[in-house]
Amino acid sequence: MTTKTSSPKGNLMIIVATLIWGSGYIAQSSGMYHVAPLTFNAVRFAIGGTIALGPALFFVMRQRVTPPEEHKPAPISKSTAVAGAICGIVLCLAINLQQFGLLYTSVANASFITSLYVIMVPIASMIVFRKKPPVFVWISVVIAMVGIYFLSLSDGFYVNLGDILVLLCAITFTAQILLISHFSPKHNVIVMACVQFYVVSAISLSLAFIFETPSMVAIFAAAPYVLYTGVLSSGVAYILQMKAQKTTDATVAAVLFSFEGVVAAIVGWLVINQVLTSRELLGCGLIFIGILVAQMKQKKAATA
Repeated sequence: MTTKTSSPKGNLMIIVATLIWGSGYIAQSSGMYHVAPLTFNAVRFAIGGTIALGPALFFVMRQRVTPPEEHKPAPISKSTAVAGAICGIVLCLAINLQQFGLLYTSVANASFITSLYVIMVPIASMIVFRKKPPVFVWISVVIAMVGIYFLSLSDGFYVNLGDILVLLCAITFTAQILLISHFSPKHNVIVMACVQFYVVSAISLSLAFIFETPSMVAIFAAAPYVLYTGVLSSGVAYILQMKAQKTTDATVAAVLFSFEGVVAAIVGWLVINQVLTSRELLGCGLIFIGILVAQMKQKKAATA
């Protein structure tokens, strides 16, 4: 596998994506006052797919009249659709776990626990490529796990259901980041993103008709939140992620994605006055320290 580093352009795209995602937690949480999670994601990603559809069709049509050696970005083939579908299935699981988690936990909790993929990505990539995790990675894992204990456990050993769902979401997002890192250099990311979005939408809509009662009235009531997450959080941010990860290593990308949790916590405090208890603040602080330790290790690795 080709070794990736990072570039200022790629880093900037990831930072912009994290700003969008971090501020989008409020829209995701508020939207569910009107519409159920599966329906919300079905409509959101249908909008994202539609945003990507125009550019995707442009690249498909251009490929028909452009010599193969001149294809930029990468040529489009059936494998591009397969890659997009695989990423879509994984993203569908991750995003719906996150959406359901937000029903039972706060925006701040969800954003900080989701940020654990910053630590999980280097561990998972080391396991996949059979490299022994450095001591700094294990230290960051221990610190973050202690943080989750303070953040998620209250009286006795009761665990908040929302925190468990968001933790599973973080694990699934780890897989999604690694898949994007694997597929994006080989495929046209706009076409791949378009397929990914429509796959998420189709699966979510199918499940919504089984477990929920989709309603156009409810969807219109949630329109501002669905449009924000559909156009920006999906249509723009995920495409930025894919384009950035064409040249940015998965672990470096994950480190940059950690700013999403910081943004979400600040937005939650400024916009909806969500207050964390001292115990929860300690948990968030420990998780953030764990993320910083992982960042220090990645910075050292980048300069080695």
